[in-house]
Amino acid sequence: MVTYDYLSPSHRGRNLVHVTRLHVADLICAAGTGRVLDLPSGTGALTQLLIDREIEVVSADLHPEYFVVPNRTCVFADLNARLPFDDARFDACVCVEGIEHIESPHHFAREANRILRVGGKVYITTPNILSLRSRISYLLRGYPKQFHYMLEIDPRTGSEQAIAHINPIGFLELRYVLSRWGFRVDVLQTNHFEKKRSLFYQLIRLLLFTKGKKAAALHSSVDEVRQMLLSDVVLFGETLIIGATKVADSG
Repeated sequence: MVTYDYLSPSHRGRNLVHVTRLHVADLICAAGTGRVLDLPSGTGALTQLLIDREIEVVSADLHPEYFVVPNRTCVFADLNARLPFDDARFDACVCVEGIEHIESPHHFAREANRILRVGGKVYITTPNILSLRSRISYLLRGYPKQFHYMLEIDPRTGSEQAIAHINPIGFLELRYVLSRWGFRVDVLQTNHFEKKRSLFYQLIRLLLFTKGKKAAALHSSVDEVRQMLLSDVVLFGETLIIGATKVADSG
């Protein structure tokens, strides 16, 4: 039986995933958002949190059969294709642990822009591949945290099979994608800090603070991005929680 706690084997422990959902639900509630699209909704855990907060929510997923919220329906939607919703229909769109599963983050950003009104919000969470812990994993192993060798073997056939986490995307790339398609990033949070009190990691952080000053001095926007890149959230956060406002139609 599928329950709210069902997770793909590629995800982390269920507690931290749920902490992420709670953070997102609180952000939506604080923003006083109207109609929200929860995509991918999975089993419906975030949908239920939003319902409990009396927020209007539409749920959608590639596998609506996994959805278990009582007396609610889940719309079929493929994040790699055009979404089955009218232009400017929503006040907010939430993509919790979804963008690393899809082929093109740019396509998702364009579609999020299309279905949101101007001033609407998009909330995205994804594994933080730019954390110091993830960077060291990349240095020592050749891959960031949670992406391993990007190889899974079917135990029945012994052949390679499709994997869930196909598109690691860091803060810099994600900020660019959102900016390129009409959004302004105004929320940067995490669900959990890792190694923040480690002397070794703090020494690495001090070294990073000495880099990139010349480029940052060229323009205030570059300096703003550098400050976010050096923030506790990016350097020590386990999962990125990004909120962005639609400031213009992407065309």
